[in-house]
Amino acid sequence: MSKVTPTADPRVKDRAKDPKKDKPADGGWRETVESVAMAIILALLFRGFVAEAFVIPTGSMAPTLMGRHKDVKCPECGQWYKTGASNEWDQETNSPTGDFVTTTTCPVCRYTQRLDLFNKPDDLSFSGDRIIVSKFAYELGEPERWDVIVFKFPGQATVNYIKRLIGLPGETIRIGGGNIYTKKAEDKDFRIARKPPGRLNSMLQLVDDTDHIPARLTKLGWPERWQQWPDAKGAAWQTDNGGQNFTIDAKDRDVWLRYRHIFPTHADWQLLMEDKLPPDAKDRHGSLITDFAAYNVPHSIRQWDADPTKDGNQISVNLVPGSFPPEQYDPTLPGPGEPPDSSRGFAEGVHWADELAVDCVAKVDGSAGELTLDLVQAGIHHYCRINLADGKATLSMKDPTDGANKLTFETDDGQTAATATASTIVKGPGTYRLRLSNIDRQLLLWVNGSVVNFDGPTTYLCDANLRPMWTKADPLDLAPAGIAAKGCKVQVSSLKIHRDIYYIASDPDSNAQDDYTQTPTPDDFSGRSLSQLFSQPELWEQNAALFTTRRSAEFKLEKDQFFPMGDNSSHSSDARIWSGPRGQRIEHYVDRNLLIGRAMCVYWPHTWNSPVPFTPNPGEMRRIR
Repeated sequence: MSKVTPTADPRVKDRAKDPKKDKPADGGWRETVESVAMAIILALLFRGFVAEAFVIPTGSMAPTLMGRHKDVKCPECGQWYKTGASNEWDQETNSPTGDFVTTTTCPVCRYTQRLDLFNKPDDLSFSGDRIIVSKFAYELGEPERWDVIVFKFPGQATVNYIKRLIGLPGETIRIGGGNIYTKKAEDKDFRIARKPPGRLNSMLQLVDDTDHIPARLTKLGWPERWQQWPDAKGAAWQTDNGGQNFTIDAKDRDVWLRYRHIFPTHADWQLLMEDKLPPDAKDRHGSLITDFAAYNVPHSIRQWDADPTKDGNQISVNLVPGSFPPEQYDPTLPGPGEPPDSSRGFAEGVHWADELAVDCVAKVDGSAGELTLDLVQAGIHHYCRINLADGKATLSMKDPTDGANKLTFETDDGQTAATATASTIVKGPGTYRLRLSNIDRQLLLWVNGSVVNFDGPTTYLCDANLRPMWTKADPLDLAPAGIAAKGCKVQVSSLKIHRDIYYIASDPDSNAQDDYTQTPTPDDFSGRSLSQLFSQPELWEQNAALFTTRRSAEFKLEKDQFFPMGDNSSHSSDARIWSGPRGQRIEHYVDRNLLIGRAMCVYWPHTWNSPVPFTPNPGEMRRIR
């Protein structure tokens, strides 16, 4: 094999002798300027036509995207959560307002913690998520329902908004019962808009998590949220750690473990922090799950300049010690902080959230028996029964109040089936992550993070406005989630309850942020509050109209018109209620020519203030779904 050797180039030799020979006469500055100019042009072209970075200013898309917010850990249960702080910053003037969020409430255990703004840097608020928006996405394809879109506000084209795309051109949109319904011109009836599994997963909101149970509640004997129902004879679910996990060696019948929404109120926490159990705690049976959102219930106070030499009280733009009156703010005080805003029931939620998901990690010991997940909605059980011998999963529905009523799954085009079956990997000994959701009138099962495909329809049809049911024999909607074991030995842990976003049919004329034709007051329920009604099932039937006559809202779209809404439905200025200058009503849609693009990812979430300022927070970088 021949070997190739490089030959000498006489030009290289000449250049070595005279290094200035090939140097540009202008010193190279022209090439530098041209390179910089080209880089700027390419950057501008990229920004103008491909992608652009935006900062989320407010919490209208929470919890999907965060505006100015607090990112805190509950001192009682250890749950990390976020709460809004948009009121601390004036978006129009780009300056502080003088308001400071001083307490937040945990979404799981409902403890309201005091924030130490002076001594804990991470208790201060953080700016909103920084996102990348694809400006080329809609040049290649049509916008799709549930996309997170950026667009120019119809009432002021210089202002950019970010919302979720709900309605498409040519549709009529109906909001009712917390859900979205659509109808095209050729359709006779409205159809519910169902979220794809990936979108649904990203939009779920946490209600409860057995990995985060306050030790204080366990010590004082606060009733566990997951309880056996009814009391079993023989084999029973056992727990030795305050309800974080449960084990059973079940025989030849279903033994049920059911969730009850029993959470401490602010008044309860005041007693609990004194190591006192509220007298009626063990007699409580739970409450309906509502659209409570921890992001929306911070407590704020206004800081004033404490300098006595100045005339009047001037808003301070900086955090100055001594500028809060001690009776208003003292982070060293024991016990819970100031209660969240209770106006119109926002502190505990206004609407019954009937669409839920239940999660668990099941550790199976053996190759026989059955494991069943159950979600109750309006008195109907929605079952997923898994045969542990062969992995077969079966979906079914049952109305225990009417044994003759055969419930069937049904598609929008009329296909029906009494059950739906699928093969899964939940077969024999092993550890499996399971999730059953009953959202958008559809049952979905996930195993180890992957959605399971069934052999028939898993959707069903029913009214938009439902009412909760309860009997003495079966708690139904008072215990809306359950897990049963039969003929097997199993341990379940990491039990979680999630709810779907509740879309509010806001009234654009009154700007009401609830679904009620007239906002309920204690006078409507013989002196009881709305939250008390939700926890007293014997009152549900006589107040059924409160649930079944909730308002709906409709919006018609023409060609090239899109209808956007915020994920934070009770705190979002979106197409339901938009207004222009001086409060004038404007279009309830976005024209195609106002679309900027589709939100792709959070490329730079907030940084931490300690232990080192500007510490990166890569765990919050994520794809936007």
